[in-house]
Amino acid sequence: MICLSCNNDHNEKFCPDCGEKSGVKKITFGSTIEDALSGLINMDRGFLFNLKSLVLVPKKISFDYIMGKRKGILNPLSFLILSVSLYLLITSLFKTEVNPEKLESLIETDAYKIGNAGGKFIRSYFKYFWIISTFALALSTKIIYQKYNYLEHIAINSFIIGMATLVAIISYLIFAFPIVFDPFTYLSILILTYRIFKDDKDNLGSLLIAFCVVILFFIMILTTIASIGYLSL
Repeated sequence: MICLSCNNDHNEKFCPDCGEKSGVKKITFGSTIEDALSGLINMDRGFLFNLKSLVLVPKKISFDYIMGKRKGILNPLSFLILSVSLYLLITSLFKTEVNPEKLESLIETDAYKIGNAGGKFIRSYFKYFWIISTFALALSTKIIYQKYNYLEHIAINSFIIGMATLVAIISYLIFAFPIVFDPFTYLSILILTYRIFKDDKDNLGSLLIAFCVVILFFIMILTTIASIGYLSL
């Protein structure tokens, strides 16, 4: 068998010279769709593998990834982007209207004006805002836990934010909470942070520390929204 990349003649599954996979299919519309779906629905790799692992063994998939054991794991940033894209798709299909009577008492207040201006900005650029929020959560975990460098915390928290976003989809369909103020989003972040970083010898202490992480993250989010709203007025 001739390697497609380096022309080396071999009979292995992967080329011993360059590592190219043998028997790569010719690119067709069908093969492109097949490869894309395989990356999403294969329980042994890709999106669903990440989803299954983050539900069952979040600590293992997170630390396997940062330690270099990445076989079958969808890149955390790709997982996050897919999760946010899915959230945007679902929320666009099931939009909810705000009751104007609920806003009458707030419409003239400065707090409302700032919050509303910030909210408009975030709605316009939600995908970028929510993805960038990973940096804030990573800063929170880095400050609290110290262990691992900042980029490794970004990778871990991309898993966390991605998974919390998927939970927020279910919450939105039931309660219509916007993700930034959805208590189930932050509860998911709390649970995942606890399960990934917990000290097995001190479960209660680990839970309290994880709670501090979420509070710090929420303060950062509120501060960002208020700052954007104030500058937008």
